[in-house]
Amino acid sequence: MSEKTLSATPAFVIGDFVRVKEGTHQEDMPKSRMGHIQGYANGTRLYNNQGVTVSHRDQYFVYMTNGKTLKFHEMFLEHVDEAGGPR
Repeated sequence: MSEKTLSATPAFVIGDFVRVKEGTHQEDMPKSRMGHIQGYANGTRLYNNQGVTVSHRDQYFVYMTNGKTLKFHEMFLEHVDEAGGPR
């Protein structure tokens, strides 16, 4: 059985500096709404007669600036540059 990766790539990679979009609320979120992608929160494997297909990961663990790790779907995150502005 072989493993194939779908052509869709994750929107973020581990280490990316991100901001949680306005209008999104979660307990323990710092005022800056900023953090680094720490890891992928999920990944789905689809089994069929052609092998195993790993689906797109769309949820991430974000290590926030206050030291808390929170989980977010990619639609609630945006990339920022080192100066704190959007990319």
